[in-house]
Amino acid sequence: MPLAVRLWFVWAFALLALTGLVLPRIVAFIDFSERAPFSILGIFMMIELAVLLFGITVALQRKRIGFRFAIVIALLAVPILAGLPPVLFDMPPQAANGWALAAGSIGAVISIGLLIGLLRPSGRAYFSEP
Repeated sequence: MPLAVRLWFVWAFALLALTGLVLPRIVAFIDFSERAPFSILGIFMMIELAVLLFGITVALQRKRIGFRFAIVIALLAVPILAGLPPVLFDMPPQAANGWALAAGSIGAVISIGLLIGLLRPSGRAYFSEP
């Protein structure tokens, strides 16, 4: 298994663990009144959780579609790291801006590093099963 794919698995499982840890906070964040039975944040997190679970499953099986899911999951670093904590922890605007700048740049470095590794021939060759 190439190093880039191993790092991607570390990132995907870390993202899955982070999602599991903040899921109770997301459920508490959603207002279940009749006028708003859902939230955009809840929908985003459920889609993200479904993509993570299915993506990890097909990547473990080395399916070709797993490569596409790996790319999508690698791109999730910026919205998850920069956008989610300020909303969930109700940060004041100045703190949220600082957090988004710092975590957004860290997320961009993670995404770019994973993308470069996955797009190399060894990364692509790992996903060889039809």
